Amino acid sequence: MGLWITLAQERRAAWLIGPVILAVAVTLAEPLDALAVESGRVIEKDGRYVFVESQDPSLRLLMDRALDKGIITKEEYEQALKESELYRYQTQLPFKLWYDRGFNFSMNDNAFFLKIRGRLMFRETTRWRNNAWRDPGDAKNFPELLGVFGDYRANRSVGDSSQFNLRRARLLFTGHLFNPDFKYFMQLGMESSENAQTPGSVNLLDFYLTSTHFDLFNVQVGQFKTYFNRAEINNTASMQFAERAILQDAFTANGLNRRDIGLTIMNDEELYPVNYYVGIFNGGGPLFTDYGSFESEEPTQGCPGGATSGNPFPTPDGCPANQRNLNANFRGNWINQLMYTARLVWNVTGRPGYGEGDLAYSETPQLAVGGGIAYNPGINTNSNNAFIGIDLANLNWRRQLATFGNGRQLGWGVVDYTTWGLDAILKYRGFSLQSEYYFKNINRHNKGLPCVQTNGVGGTCTAFAPGLLGNATGWYVQSGYYLIPRKLEVAARYSYWDPDTHSSSDLIKEFDASINWFPFGTYDYQLMITYSNVAMGTGGYAIGRSNPLPNTVNGVQTTANCSSATAFPSGCVPLDAKGGTLIDNILRVQVQVFF
Repeated sequence: MGLWITLAQERRAAWLIGPVILAVAVTLAEPLDALAVESGRVIEKDGRYVFVESQDPSLRLLMDRALDKGIITKEEYEQALKESELYRYQTQLPFKLWYDRGFNFSMNDNAFFLKIRGRLMFRETTRWRNNAWRDPGDAKNFPELLGVFGDYRANRSVGDSSQFNLRRARLLFTGHLFNPDFKYFMQLGMESSENAQTPGSVNLLDFYLTSTHFDLFNVQVGQFKTYFNRAEINNTASMQFAERAILQDAFTANGLNRRDIGLTIMNDEELYPVNYYVGIFNGGGPLFTDYGSFESEEPTQGCPGGATSGNPFPTPDGCPANQRNLNANFRGNWINQLMYTARLVWNVTGRPGYGEGDLAYSETPQLAVGGGIAYNPGINTNSNNAFIGIDLANLNWRRQLATFGNGRQLGWGVVDYTTWGLDAILKYRGFSLQSEYYFKNINRHNKGLPCVQTNGVGGTCTAFAPGLLGNATGWYVQSGYYLIPRKLEVAARYSYWDPDTHSSSDLIKEFDASINWFPFGTYDYQLMITYSNVAMGTGGYAIGRSNPLPNTVNGVQTTANCSSATAFPSGCVPLDAKGGTLIDNILRVQVQVFF
């Protein structure tokens, strides 16, 4: 009896539903040709792929039953589903908003996509330095340039210190325009370095467009990290240590900064085992054009100028003496002074990428070797000054050189950099090994020894620099291992840097050890404790710091003794009058949140 009642109820439901379905079918336009109807699609949600129906499940159930009982035809069934899907598409919002490792915004036709992410790196730094940091301090590799004229100052400090630091605070905007092959990326930085002398401000770090329409010829234009050495390409979010080794900063492509303005042509890194990168840039660092730099001149064309009145050099070329020299400058940026870079990488096995550790715990060996070359000409380390000393011109270039550890190259006039690099990386089952070798040829346009002292205004040179600046070389090797896969890593690094191959007692050696904890198995959230020991030699010669500047009596240069009451005391005592090795022990405790 119960079965009979159930069957009867089902028949009555079918007779009630049937007229409704038929009435809808009658109002439809002429049926289209029978086509297979998609019942849904697979979409990505919260990092997983799920199947989502295109039609309302209740309507779909009723129509399936009507088709099974022959109330509607197959053609009517498919047409009704198409109309239902079209209705849902037309009534939905034209965009989507969701969170998945960032705030995501997308148009339904995929013509525009935006992902916004934030990264916070909070750090506590404790330092223990030896007495050499108090006397003499560092006046050569990382000198300070202060004031309008960029006076040299030795970098000196107390023996121990501790401070909190918002080391990195970033906002990232990434996505595509028109279609996924036309990408954009913008990154804002709001942090300050550990030794910053002014509060941090908002800086545009990266802003570039990338076309990936052609696999062999991707084009990237804007401001971004130059594709030169492995260490500078890697993001600070995926490093094994709290900071890059100071060696790695010194051997960037332009010698001034990791970033520059220009374009790069490359192939698709994910499709080919061999990747190439060819770039052309300004060579002056981020947000700066070479044309903004200049050389000081006297009013007479071609005659050297500077920050003092008069021309102390003899004038065999016809330059008059005692001309005012602060009212003229020469901007000399030629086409052939752009910077050119090239890099080649062979992914021998797998694809290790640029992240430093094997967080992915690779099941097969990931090995890559590569190399790069960069040529950056016309770097004006000191304008065409009548003597080496205080100089009004090119503070931007000179301060960047000092910030990145290339302060020994200051004061040598116009120089050209040709920098080479070779690198290799291996990752396998939590183990990583990475190394690079660098060589920088420093070509000085004025081949003679610079004059560092004269016997008065218009007088002859009485003292020359004792030698020419040499090339620079360096290398590092670092390794790490995950004691707990994807969770707990230990790493160590050693770097060796000779900033001037013609000098002695100037070597810089750095050792780093780090323990890193990744609670969720990603770089997004991490706790890092890094210990560093840096030994920096103070030997060798540096223009403007290893010799006293010309003394002045009543505005006239003189050889008067520095102890004289009438002598102007500025520059009488060389900044490196006392030598020694600067020892720096640093403990950094750092937390990163990348959301």
